[in-house]
Amino acid sequence: MVLVLRWLLGLSLLVAALAGCSAEGRGDVTSTGAPGHHATATGVPAFNPTDVAWLQLTDALHTRAEPLLELAADRAAGRSLRALAVRLGKARAAGRERLRTLLAKAGAGGDNPHVAHDMPGMPTAADLRALAELRERAFDRRTGELLRAYLEQLVLIANGERASGGAAEARELAADMAREHTAELAELAELAELDRAVAA
Repeated sequence: MVLVLRWLLGLSLLVAALAGCSAEGRGDVTSTGAPGHHATATGVPAFNPTDVAWLQLTDALHTRAEPLLELAADRAAGRSLRALAVRLGKARAAGRERLRTLLAKAGAGGDNPHVAHDMPGMPTAADLRALAELRERAFDRRTGELLRAYLEQLVLIANGERASGGAAEARELAADMAREHTAELAELAELAELDRAVAA
């Protein structure tokens, strides 16, 4: 229950950041519990609820995308899409290790309670069942849509962490991931444009 409450608090801060809240007015946490960055005795920002929320959400998104990436790597008609799915799968395995290392440092290691939640960007069981019924270019187009939603959500929440996170390690990882996923989105857009050109 404590972990859930902490995540909900962190999520509210993350949502506020994504809604356009600026960094102004966020001081250190005081004895009144005002929102802000927790700080260590040396003054270095430590993990705050936004960090934990972002780490857990990103880890959950990666975990839930695994079946989609595996299906795309096996079934995509386009070789470029298959290759992208394989690369994303390998990159996510490494990314999850970095996320979980930071979660452990933040004191929030162990099972991620949000993997079972259907949230924006996550391929659902219904999505995967419907996708499995598709073939050839219809399969590729729907796969591209699901991958785009997944990557866009990753970029969105990474930018929220960059704006409101407390731990430098987490913010740096969020910056790396935002760049990585933005590049993947661009590659996905090129594949979609090529598909449209072929269909024309």
